[in-house]
Amino acid sequence: MDELKKVFANPPSAYRGRTFWGWNGKLEPDELRRQIRVMHRMGLGGFFMHSRVGLATAYLSDEWFEMIEACMDEAEKLDMEAWLYDEDRWPSGAAGGLVTREERFRHRNLIMVACDADELKTDQQPLAVFSGRLDGVAVREVQRLDAVPQGAEMPEGAKLLAFFVAADEPSSWYNDATYLDTMSREAVQRFIEVTHEAYRKQIGESFGERVPGIFTDEPSYGRVMEQGEFAGLPSWPVPWTPGLPDTFQQRYGYDILNHLPELFFDLEGEAVSQARWHYYDCITFLFTDAFVR
Repeated sequence: MDELKKVFANPPSAYRGRTFWGWNGKLEPDELRRQIRVMHRMGLGGFFMHSRVGLATAYLSDEWFEMIEACMDEAEKLDMEAWLYDEDRWPSGAAGGLVTREERFRHRNLIMVACDADELKTDQQPLAVFSGRLDGVAVREVQRLDAVPQGAEMPEGAKLLAFFVAADEPSSWYNDATYLDTMSREAVQRFIEVTHEAYRKQIGESFGERVPGIFTDEPSYGRVMEQGEFAGLPSWPVPWTPGLPDTFQQRYGYDILNHLPELFFDLEGEAVSQARWHYYDCITFLFTDAFVR
């Protein structure tokens, strides 16, 4: 008990707080070391080296790893923990756009447009098209169509429901790339290679000791039903990945493409759409299997 009281009075680094340390300028090893000494005097036991807005040192470059190694060296001198952070800003997955410069790894959405048939003007081929009568958040008399019809071919009073798959548009937040398709094993494996494997090659001998772990920040399968615009018309997205239809068929025994309107609308007389429930179960499985596992 006496020994426990001594440890409690002056705990080692493992029992002390650690700070999210924002790296948001031109990194200099002497300044980084100085700040670590300040953190140590404050009583902190470690830090997370976290790329933030304003970073002027190229992410995951040779210079970046020189800064990481300088911080680890200073942490070694002060017996502090040097935690890694696996992204340039957040959410984790794109490696600051290094991964998603390759379009096949980019996050995708299934986008729905509800309009009159003659309003839809785009060269992109829809994944599927339907007609249906809209009644608030419900849809009635749904029919799957072979192609986008001419206006006169639509049932009277019905709207065209057209579904497209599209990758996210490049964004400055991802350094002119996009977020990752976190439901794709291939995309996530590439993220691991670019980020985690790069750290392992540079400082892997310190993993589990001076570097106890890596913080991963806010990964997800994407936003749901956030109104946007497609082909000049209001649109609504839900997350999508190329392998989703096959996985859905294997898990639930039917074709999700025949039930796409149910992802966005209630069916008349049904409180819950089984297809919608299965869809969210499926994308949760794909995200968990590809990214979390």
